Amino acid sequence: MTDDTRTLASPEAAAEQLTRMTDLEQALAYFHQHVASPRAVNLSVAENVLLYHHSMKKKVFDNIQLIPERYIQYIDSAGTLAVRRPVAKLLTLALGAEVDEGDVFGVAGVSSALECIAFALKGRDPVGPPLRDGDEVLIPAPYWQGFNWSFQERPRLRCVPVNLPTTGEERYRLTLPLLKKAYEDRKAAGRTPRLLVLTNPHNPLGVNYSRALLDEIYGWALHHTDLHIISDEIYCHSQLDSSTTKFTSALALKAYREQPDRIHVVWGFAKDFGLSGFRTGFVISRNPAVRNTMLGNNDPAEPTHPLPWFSPFDSLKTYVIQDLLSAPANGPGGELYTTYAMREYRSLLKTSFERVKDALDAARIDYVHRPGDNAAQFFWLDLTKYLGKHPVHGHEEVAGLPLAGPSGLDPKEERLFRYLMAEPTEVTLLPGGTMYNPAPGFFRLCFTARQPEDVVAAVQRVGTALGKLK
Repeated sequence: MTDDTRTLASPEAAAEQLTRMTDLEQALAYFHQHVASPRAVNLSVAENVLLYHHSMKKKVFDNIQLIPERYIQYIDSAGTLAVRRPVAKLLTLALGAEVDEGDVFGVAGVSSALECIAFALKGRDPVGPPLRDGDEVLIPAPYWQGFNWSFQERPRLRCVPVNLPTTGEERYRLTLPLLKKAYEDRKAAGRTPRLLVLTNPHNPLGVNYSRALLDEIYGWALHHTDLHIISDEIYCHSQLDSSTTKFTSALALKAYREQPDRIHVVWGFAKDFGLSGFRTGFVISRNPAVRNTMLGNNDPAEPTHPLPWFSPFDSLKTYVIQDLLSAPANGPGGELYTTYAMREYRSLLKTSFERVKDALDAARIDYVHRPGDNAAQFFWLDLTKYLGKHPVHGHEEVAGLPLAGPSGLDPKEERLFRYLMAEPTEVTLLPGGTMYNPAPGFFRLCFTARQPEDVVAAVQRVGTALGKLK
C-alpha cells in the first residue's frame, strides 16, 4: 500500500479492545492496523487491494464530488432503484441469468444479508414451515466463520459443519453423498436441518462447484427435503482464466427456474471490487417472506417493518456506489467502469495468483490446488508437516493477542500460527481451525490482501521460517 493508515494504540487500549473480539480475523485486522510494525504483513484477511490503485481511485473516487444535501437525508433502507437497477444488470452479466431489479435488496453487508434471510424464513413463509430457534444450518467445512455470527447470534439457528475429507483422492471435494449423510445423521438425532449454505466460489478453497454437482445437490435438496438453499456468491467475479470448472450461479440452474422460492443468493462489493469497508451487500430472492422482510409488509396478519432499517444500505453508501455503478471507464458515453474493472480484475488476479504460486513452489510450501481449479482470492496452505516442530534457534512469540475459534485452536496449529506471526517473519495467515477445518495444520493465505510483490516477499519470509523448524 502506498499510504500507512496505521493508528498506534496504547498497549493497554489495544489489549482491552482485542479481548472483546471473538472473531480472529477481525482481531488480526485490528492488530495490524493499530499494533503491529509496518513490516508485518497480514495475509489472513479476505480483502482485495488490486483494483483500487490500478484504476478505481483514478476513475471513480478522484471524481466524486462533495456530498449533495439529499444524501445526508433518509433514504430507502433496502437500497434505491437507482442502485438496485444497475446492480441487477451487473449481476445479470456476472451470474449468467436474468436478475430482476425487484428481486434485489440492499443491506449493510453480506453478513446482514444472511441474517435478514434467516429472520425472513422464521416468519410466515408460504412455501413451507417457518424456521424455528435451534433449527440447523448445514455448511461444508472449512467455511467462513462469519456464518456462525450471521445465523446464530440473533436468528438463533445452529450451524453444523459438514466436514470435507482432508486426505486421499477426494480431499476437500464436496459431494452429494457427504451432504446426504450429514442430513440423514442429523434427522436420526432428531435435529432435521432446514438450511443449506454453499459458498461458490468457495472460501477458503477458492474452487467453483461444477454445474453437474450443483444440479445433483439442488435436485436432491428441493425434491427430497424441505431445505432452503443460500448460495453465497460474493466471489463470483474472482475467476482465473485457467479454471476449467466455470462458475455457475444458483440462478442459472434448472432448479431455480422450477422452485425459485427456496433458493436465495447473496453478493456484495466487498471482495470482487475490494470495498470491504463499505459494508454493501445484496439479497437476491423471489421468496415472498424475504421480500416482505426486506421491503416491509402491511398485511394485518403479520405487519413487518423493513428489517434493513436496522442495517441499512444508507445514503452515503448509495451516493458512492451509485457513482461507482454509473462511472464511465474512458469518458462519457463509453463503457461502464464496472464492466472495465471486472475485465481488468481478472488480469490482475491472474498475475497475482501466478506470482504467488511460483513463490510458494520455490519455497516448497504445500497447498491444496488441482490444475484447472479456480482459486478465487486464496491459497489453502497445507503446513501439516510442520506441526509439533520447533526452531533450531529461539524464536520470540507474539504476546497479548487473544485467539478465537469454535473452542480454541489446536495447540500445535496455534504454536505454528504464532511462530510465523512473530519477528523476524511477521506474516499472519488465518489458521484453519478458525474456519472449522476438521484437521489442524491448514492455513488460508489471501493473495489479494496486498500487492503481488508484497505477498511474494511475505511468502519468502514464511519459507525461510519454516525451513528453520526441526
